[in-house]
Amino acid sequence: MDATISATRSDDTSRLKSQIGHYAAFNTKDHPIRPAIYDGSGLRTHLGINHPVLARFLCPVRELGRFSEDADKALKDIQCGKVNLTAFALPAFLWAGDPPGQDYDDDNMFEGMFDGYLLERVGVFFLVSF
Repeated sequence: MDATISATRSDDTSRLKSQIGHYAAFNTKDHPIRPAIYDGSGLRTHLGINHPVLARFLCPVRELGRFSEDADKALKDIQCGKVNLTAFALPAFLWAGDPPGQDYDDDNMFEGMFDGYLLERVGVFFLVSF
């Protein structure tokens, strides 16, 4: 049973990897992600916290102010570990807004939580991809 579950999860995520670039941009026509997620190399070393836009998606929502103040410094702080990315530090992509987390309110953190457009798009992908 565990092997079947693992294989299914692997199949799902493998199909999503090739499409995630299309889902990550809020509006691909008017606001494409720059730099592009796919650089043609086949490597993934420029993704995640090494990509300036995706790092903001993964940034703990309570640390998003750093990106507003100085995006380059915030990116470096995430990459060097000054900002901890843990399971308890919920990432910005869980909240609504363009960019994700823009609608976050520290006084009412549950407002807009799990309303992020990326969550919705990935959920639909899994539901209709079979």
